[in-house]
This record gives sequence, structure tokens and C-alpha cells, in this order.
Amino acid sequence: MHLLRLLASARDLLRTGVLTVEVGDARESLLAVKRGEVPWPEVEARMVRLAGECAEAAARTPLPAEPDRRRVEDFLVRARRASVLRPE
Repeated sequence: MHLLRLLASARDLLRTGVLTVEVGDARESLLAVKRGEVPWPEVEARMVRLAGECAEAAARTPLPAEPDRRRVEDFLVRARRASVLRPE
């Protein structure tokens, strides 16, 4: 189930440039996988389909080709500093 959710989130991020964690209408379907109610060949087919959708989305993604390394580093430094300075 986790891989299916991850692939769907990756696909949506590549398509929109926005990370969405909520699974929305796919919730019940994912829970059925988690409960073992979906046969493995169907789960595997879903993963293959989502991986293909990710590849298609990557070709047209609004995301930049390279990360803004300075911005990421600044965020990581601030997050680390905040966690170290946080009173327990």
C-alpha cells in the first residue's frame, strides 16, 4: 500500500508541482490493499501503471530541472538549528 501511495503522490507532484499527502478518493482502494483484499497481480498492475504515469508526468513536469540548492540548504540549516535549540 505504501508504495502505491508513494507512486501516486510522486505522479501528482510531477504533474502539478505541488506535494499532496491526502489520498482522497483512493483511500478505500488503498486500505483494501493494506488489508490484503486485493490480489498481488492487481497490486502489481497498479504499481506498473502508476510508474508509467510518473514517467509521462516527469516529461512535462512544471518542476525545475535542478533543485534550488541554496534554498534547500537554508531550510535544512534552519530546521536543524531549531531542533537543537528547542527546549525539551
